[in-house]
Amino acid sequence: MGPVQFNIHNETKYDLRVQASNGAQAGAVSGASTSLGFTPDDTNITCAMRWYQDGICILQGSVAWSAGGSGADDGWSTSNLICMNGQANGVGFSGCNEGWVELPPYNLMADGGEVSVTYTNA
Repeated sequence: MGPVQFNIHNETKYDLRVQASNGAQAGAVSGASTSLGFTPDDTNITCAMRWYQDGICILQGSVAWSAGGSGADDGWSTSNLICMNGQANGVGFSGCNEGWVELPPYNLMADGGEVSVTYTNA
């Protein structure tokens, strides 16, 4: 698998913390952006996306990719808090409280590339 650049834009009113399955971390307070870079050795990445209000985690979603599948989850809650819009190697995705969104084709990220996502208030 090739290298991946992951760009995150937090346009919500909540603080966002990102924890990748390889140990990489990032954060973006309300209105800020951040990014993480992954090497070809990072072949199967899941990034937990956790939103905080007053230091308490109120919602968790995820963004994940590998050579065999990619997708994103804006997080589900009884009151819809967060919506997402993004792209992975040019394939767009969006969500607002519906859960996991699978991105075709299955090998979309096999050669690496770029994943970008913007989170907004619902």
